[in-house]
Amino acid sequence: MQNSIHQRDLIVGLQKGLAIVQLFSREFPRLTVPQVAKMSGLTPSAARRFLLTLLHERYLETDGRHYWLTPKTLRLGQAYVDSARFPRMVRPVVEYIASRSEEHASVGVIDDDELVYIARSNHTPFSSTSVRLGERVPVYCTAGGRLWLASLPEAECIAVLQRLKREQRTPYTTTGVPELMDKIADVRKQGYATVEKEFEVGMLVLAVPLTDREGLYWGALSITSHQSRTSMEALCRDHLDLLYSAQEMLVA
Repeated sequence: MQNSIHQRDLIVGLQKGLAIVQLFSREFPRLTVPQVAKMSGLTPSAARRFLLTLLHERYLETDGRHYWLTPKTLRLGQAYVDSARFPRMVRPVVEYIASRSEEHASVGVIDDDELVYIARSNHTPFSSTSVRLGERVPVYCTAGGRLWLASLPEAECIAVLQRLKREQRTPYTTTGVPELMDKIADVRKQGYATVEKEFEVGMLVLAVPLTDREGLYWGALSITSHQSRTSMEALCRDHLDLLYSAQEMLVA
């Protein structure tokens, strides 16, 4: 779709403004004008004008030197959750999975080499920061992410892994490309993915892919539990068939 849009029809200012909003992150919650200029490639004067515009529209606050996002920016993501077809379609299924399994259920989709949760169950029998609605998580150490990687041609999969920043999130995280490719090969063979304590200590995740009618991956349906509640073997034994039955309901 993007390739069919002529460059003259694009509003460059809107593109740059949206790009600046996305510069703010857990690593950079507050930014100065020089930082924004350096990270965005804009001149300091242009960066300042964009920041002041976002400040005027109440998407930013400032102390005169640093700028940070306001809660108003949540409206951008919430608009997608409320209006897009996929979140509305999967919510009842996610709640059904959670009620049957008595575990946390969620659906994630890929955006810019990250897995983003677009739906999650209200039922959450444990405390975790990794399954929040809208949370962006790395693909190399998450079950939904590995399902996506497994759907790619091998050369493309390797290229994605090589460009990612593969952090050792826990003592159990696999970060080496050859070792990850072995795990992804297992995912291709078995058709589902499991991740045990690699993203968050104690966390167990079982996921199946969600595909369109042509078999192309568009997301992952996951059950998340904790090692204090069950084991990975038991999670697969007790709930894999449940995920497969829900998978059939969600063919896009």
